[in-house]
Amino acid sequence: MTALENFLAKRTGLLALGVDFVAELKRNRRAAAGLLAIAVLAGGYGLLLLGDANDAMRTSYVEESQRLQRIAADGEERDWPARAEASGALREALEKRLWSADSDGVARADLQDWVTAAGRKAGLDKLRVTIELTAPKGLAPDLRQVIATIAAFQTDTALIQFLDRIEREPHLLVVDRLHVQQHPIASLDMTLIAYARITRPSGPTTQ
Repeated sequence: MTALENFLAKRTGLLALGVDFVAELKRNRRAAAGLLAIAVLAGGYGLLLLGDANDAMRTSYVEESQRLQRIAADGEERDWPARAEASGALREALEKRLWSADSDGVARADLQDWVTAAGRKAGLDKLRVTIELTAPKGLAPDLRQVIATIAAFQTDTALIQFLDRIEREPHLLVVDRLHVQQHPIASLDMTLIAYARITRPSGPTTQ
């Protein structure tokens, strides 16, 4: 059987099924009503899908347009060497401010000791500090993110002095979150982040 003959045979079979289906709908009005309801629902759902697809396409177009505009703006710049040099200098300055510790435990203890001492010197009362340590993806294997969650009673003066100590600390400290309330009790909740480089001591050398 040729491809044409095969196609005609399948077409004839489909037509026969269609004729039988229409005859059944004429005999069974309930089935016809059900089919009509399904068609209406399907049509409505199709309109919803079409609307969602249009919104998605519009969003995709806007994002792509913005990306192309950024690429074009970057292409017009001619100071890439200077920018690379400035970026390298900034990275070197930040690396010098990393905390250094022999182990994860020491990194936790160092930040807890610093927060406790700085908070007390600033005048924070009922100071509570909890420390977490993570190794975020994308950072060098020897870098750790050390997170201090701080809660305390405070006065405006104590809070300002504590923030000033954070700013003046040579080691890198980032205030990730700060919530201050005056009622019913003047208190603060803060999340403070530090980054530590773990420099594990090397073992004894053998002759």
